[in-house]
Amino acid sequence: MISYFSKIYRSLAIMISILIFSSCNLPASALPTEQKEISAPSMTSEAVQILLMTQIAGTLAPPTATVIPSSTQTPAITNSPAPTETVTPTIATPRSDLCTDKAEFIKDVTVADNSVYMPGAVIEKTWRLRNSGTCAWTPQYALVFIGGDSMNAPSEIPLDTYVDPGSMIDLTVSFTAPAQDGQYQSQWMIRSADASRFGIGKDGNQPLVVRITVSQTAANLNLGAPTWTDTFKNSANWYLLETNYTKFSIKNGDLVMKAVPGGGDEWGISNAKAIADFYMEVNFTTTDQCSGKDRYGLLFRAPNPNAGYVFGFSCDGRFRLYKWDGSNYKAIQEWKTASAIHSGPNQANRLAVWVKGSTIKLYANSILLGEYIDSTYSKGRFGLFIGAVDSNPLIVHVNDISYWLLGE
Repeated sequence: MISYFSKIYRSLAIMISILIFSSCNLPASALPTEQKEISAPSMTSEAVQILLMTQIAGTLAPPTATVIPSSTQTPAITNSPAPTETVTPTIATPRSDLCTDKAEFIKDVTVADNSVYMPGAVIEKTWRLRNSGTCAWTPQYALVFIGGDSMNAPSEIPLDTYVDPGSMIDLTVSFTAPAQDGQYQSQWMIRSADASRFGIGKDGNQPLVVRITVSQTAANLNLGAPTWTDTFKNSANWYLLETNYTKFSIKNGDLVMKAVPGGGDEWGISNAKAIADFYMEVNFTTTDQCSGKDRYGLLFRAPNPNAGYVFGFSCDGRFRLYKWDGSNYKAIQEWKTASAIHSGPNQANRLAVWVKGSTIKLYANSILLGEYIDSTYSKGRFGLFIGAVDSNPLIVHVNDISYWLLGE
């Protein structure tokens, strides 16, 4: 009995013989144009046996074996060059939706609020700020004018540096004081790279502000030597006042005015002649008690000892002008704050008044406070007054007094 494997061997031998003869009879056109001699590798009987066993094993593989695809050739992979990406350079621009712009005011480096300047003066205002936000400030940021009086400043001033969060910077604007006397203010904010605006304050929405007063000074009057001066070597030019509330005395070259609360404004009159048009200056010095509405000053154009114009300073840095007819008070200028007045105790102040016709100009420390028109009193004598309200006692020294008569 011929075994199963013997039959398979015989069949394979016949198949191999047929293939060999078939290959020898291929037409010439099927061969490559250029042929290279290739020596066929010899196959030992052992190799043939292994090949046969492999094929047999393949025919006897169980149904559950892994099926190998009919085509086992791995497709060639072409390494195509990666596409070239075009990169457009951009400038880094902080965005308000990615970070927060905010500034913290540190101090006024120059020009305190309400500083006084001559018309046409050049003013260099500098604010010191800290970048309290999370955005870095770049040269794309700018300080911009948003309202008030520009005072000939540029509308925007770009930052010239980078300011990281937490860092400080000084920002400066150059102004020109207006030609007319008065009070002026200019408001500024910072414009970010995305054109939004921000400032200082809790919510970063408050502007930076510069406030100034423009005023002529008494020095510009060019009056020359005074017509009359008293340095209080004695009391020859004065009626020394003494009431229940007020007492005047001469001490160490000063007229000393002392008052306690309750008496209102009380004055002592000079015995000098009545004058009409003049410029007058008085130098006062407060002592260790001077506060609130305590006040002192000048009576002028008094037709009699109980009437005239009254111009005074308060210890809290304000001034007032009123007229008194002996029983009635009439305000020309109610109490008004002025930065030119040195407030508080132990302060020196120069009070001055210019009167010609119905025009009255008031000065503090050579700075014009205001100009008024009133024709009630055209001529009279002058005096000095004091009034204690918050201090007990209030003591003020008058160092000297002078006037210049104004010509026609």
